[in-house]
Amino acid sequence: MRRLFGLGANPKTFEFKCADCGALHRGSPSFGYKHPPQYLDVPEEDRAARVWLSEDACVISPAAGEQSGKPDYYIRGILEVPIHGASEPFLWGVWVTQSKESFDRYLETFRKDQSDDGSFGWLPVSMPHYRRIGQGEQLENLRCNVVWQGQINGRGQRPLIQLQECDHPLFIDQRDGISWERAIEIARLVMHG
Repeated sequence: MRRLFGLGANPKTFEFKCADCGALHRGSPSFGYKHPPQYLDVPEEDRAARVWLSEDACVISPAAGEQSGKPDYYIRGILEVPIHGASEPFLWGVWVTQSKESFDRYLETFRKDQSDDGSFGWLPVSMPHYRRIGQGEQLENLRCNVVWQGQINGRGQRPLIQLQECDHPLFIDQRDGISWERAIEIARLVMHG
């Protein structure tokens, strides 16, 4: 994947004064989700029985009587969107689906160097500004490569999520980068609705 941030003449630390709250925000925006969006589809009273959730992995078991009868497996990763002229990208902490085999392999090797491994996944697009569907409708899912990482201080790093080519605006922004102004617009939307 081509990285545009940090390239060019004198990349700067991203910062902006927010028109909504008046605060000066320094550093590239970074927003993440504590659980996959499908977590909210499980009734609250069923979550203890049907959901296993850690900071980096999640398994959602089907409800009794569901036709598929198979759990859904997710891992948490980092999706980078370059910001033109900024030294660091806009970061999204997202959840992607995994096959059972990839999920198990990821967990088994998490405390090792995983930089020579990876997997395929689906990214449910739930991020503001990138959702193209209405509230209550099925989320769009984009095909992605999950690039597993090495270690820092004996702990695995979250994998990088690289979207596969498509016409979705999120893929285009990840491939081409976004302007400083667009990064501000997206950050304000996330922080202040």
